[in-house]
Amino acid sequence: MSIIAIFKNCYEHFKGKFSKNYIPAQTPKMHSKKKVLVLDLDETLVHCEFKENNNFQHEALLKVIHKGQEYKIYLRTRPYLNQFLLEASRDYELIIFTAGYEVYCEKVLAYIDKDSLISDYYARGSCQFINGVCFKDLSLLDRPMEDVIFIDNNPNAFDRCQENGLLIPSYLDSEDDDCLLRLIPFLKFLSKKKDLRPIAQHLHQYENNIGATLFTETQKTLEIQQEAIDEDTLSEGNVVKKENDITDLDIKHKKTQTHFEAVCKVSNKIRSATLFSG
Repeated sequence: MSIIAIFKNCYEHFKGKFSKNYIPAQTPKMHSKKKVLVLDLDETLVHCEFKENNNFQHEALLKVIHKGQEYKIYLRTRPYLNQFLLEASRDYELIIFTAGYEVYCEKVLAYIDKDSLISDYYARGSCQFINGVCFKDLSLLDRPMEDVIFIDNNPNAFDRCQENGLLIPSYLDSEDDDCLLRLIPFLKFLSKKKDLRPIAQHLHQYENNIGATLFTETQKTLEIQQEAIDEDTLSEGNVVKKENDITDLDIKHKKTQTHFEAVCKVSNKIRSATLFSG
């Protein structure tokens, strides 16, 4: 092996060790002219567990260091995820909006977005938590709201953007799940609309065109998810953030701090859906 080849191998080795886990495809200021597809992460694109479970067939084991403690993340992607991201990226700028901590979000995105199709992400620091309920403010995106569709499995996420929201079934671990596959033609249909709002109206029109409903099992899936909460994992009931801990959150965007200051006046305790996921 030549000296140049040895040097190149060493460079790539140390570059991988010291680089960030995940770098979005573009900076927030470089806005695309495409429509904007905002995607939740957990139970929408992936499902993660924080303890090894013989009944859960994970496809990847990720490790995250949070406040000096190492967590193991057993991850499984929703079926057809790669195809979905590729097809959706043709018509939309893809943005992740999760209640998970930034360090967790970066680790998961580094695994699922190896082709850098996702342009940006908003993590826990960009969410508002009031009385244990997570709100995601799409105004942080600084995009025209008529160009935005927001897909999440949690109906609370749409509280301040109901016309932009599309509620989909939660993903836990089913191999037969084809939710993302069914979404592809609807997103193609929607991308041709001048104003994406209200999403519900366009969805009704699309369902009339195909002669079938897109997600008939949504409510049933949400009920099953609620019953299946594992109290031994890093679940909502076990994780309570106090007002004094807010400054420790990973705040990605400057606008977020003012939102958290407002939240503090409402409640002196902030709870999360889970420690990392959301």
